[in-house]
Amino acid sequence: MATIASGELVGLPLRVRRRGPVGKVWRFVRRRPTGALGIVLMALFVTIAVISPMIVPFDANRSVGRPLQSPGTVDPRTGKTFWLGTDAVGQDVLSRVLQGSQISLAVGASVILINVTLGTLLGMVAGYFQGPVDYVIQRSGEVWSAFPELIALLLIVSLLGTPHTTGGNLLSIAFDLRNLIFAFTIGAVFGGSRVVRGVTLALKQNDYVLAARAIGATDTRIILRHLLPNLMPFVIIAATAGLGAVILGEATLSFLGLGVAPGTPSWGQDLSGRNRLFFREAMWVALAPGTAISLTVLGVNLFGDALRDILDPRLRGARGRG
Repeated sequence: MATIASGELVGLPLRVRRRGPVGKVWRFVRRRPTGALGIVLMALFVTIAVISPMIVPFDANRSVGRPLQSPGTVDPRTGKTFWLGTDAVGQDVLSRVLQGSQISLAVGASVILINVTLGTLLGMVAGYFQGPVDYVIQRSGEVWSAFPELIALLLIVSLLGTPHTTGGNLLSIAFDLRNLIFAFTIGAVFGGSRVVRGVTLALKQNDYVLAARAIGATDTRIILRHLLPNLMPFVIIAATAGLGAVILGEATLSFLGLGVAPGTPSWGQDLSGRNRLFFREAMWVALAPGTAISLTVLGVNLFGDALRDILDPRLRGARGRG
């Protein structure tokens, strides 16, 4: 029988097993397969949105074939294949789906970035100082919440005007769609600040915050050095959950005709208009953008679950014990 001697098993040296990057990735995939799927879908969505102007087979804003050609049809003039067919006006469905991802990413990322910045700031200020500042911020959020979200979005976009974009890079698209982004940002900021406020109220009662205050640390130092780092996991998780809601909201407004301008490649708009009259005869005109919306939102939600598992120390401990 092997015995322990000088830190070794007789004939079997004790070695610390260290996992390399590939081993860590495989461990994550094995333990959280849905989270890995979410990361893959998110990465695919972002990659397509960034490189879509370079890979679209046709101009997404022009009629390039006969209306309602079935998937796989070859264009006799150019020899190119309509892999997902054409829509009711002869536009290539694949090109519009690829380019429509830019609209979703530009709107979603812009809204979430502003929400993370302003929502976190307002939530920390309200939760830490409380008093009149907290009252004003919370009552403002409650006034906004009193309106049905879709009605409020429709009202704001109607007043500011339907945005129009001619495409380009994601930054120029986001600037062109600033009215739409502003409409989504109001609700996102108030909702995000409420989450951050609740976490701040709990964190500021911890011993390390009380100790920092006792030794004379300023409020700014306490907020930036002690509260903000512990808030970020909750902020990131809430942001990923909100991204899926924004993508669905943009598609809904575009479907109703109050999102992007008519003719702009958008998943929601491609489910409405004249295409809507041909869903039964040519299901691909709705199946392609609808599938893109579903897979993107699914990927965002699964990605958020994976981030929660990674960033929340309580869940990491529970997984380790399991």
